Amino acid sequence: MKNLRSAYRFRFLLLLILFVLLALGSFWLLQVMHKNTEDLLPKAARTEPDYFVEHFNYVQMSPSGLPRYNISGDLLTHNPEDDSFDVQKPIIHSLDKEKPPMNLRANRGKIEDNNSKVHLYGDVIADRPKTPLADNFHLKSEYLLLLPDDDVMQSDKPVELTLGQSILHGTGMDFNNSTRVLKMFSRVHGVFPPKPR
Repeated sequence: MKNLRSAYRFRFLLLLILFVLLALGSFWLLQVMHKNTEDLLPKAARTEPDYFVEHFNYVQMSPSGLPRYNISGDLLTHNPEDDSFDVQKPIIHSLDKEKPPMNLRANRGKIEDNNSKVHLYGDVIADRPKTPLADNFHLKSEYLLLLPDDDVMQSDKPVELTLGQSILHGTGMDFNNSTRVLKMFSRVHGVFPPKPR
């Protein structure tokens, strides 16, 4: 009888240990599967800005080491999702001595594609003073795309241009500051004073 009780206790203890090991093994297997699933799932893209700089001044250098242009503003915010920058109150000055100087400002801007595209929004003003080779240039618009590497400005919005004494209005524009070639695309009208004789 005593041996029978010991045999039942031994079997019960053996079954208890087996169930505990089975439960621990199941828990471990569940953790391994869950961890592997998390590793395989794509990470959620970060959409919040990761850093900002107040009252910044950035200078872009040419391959020869000379300054080409600088961008300054009240606030620069980096967006990691597309590696772009948002700028409040951007001001851009061209510094290339081989090209006519150009100054631009706006309410806000967006810099993208490794600084090769600068979108300017709201009360955009571009000024180039008169030089021996070119008349003064003044532009007003609500939007302007600046391609600083090519020294080109484009807009698909209404623009008002002053070239010397001439005033042009139109919608859509492409202006190359290096070659001084201007193209306007639609609803173009202007005032051209007579040339002095």
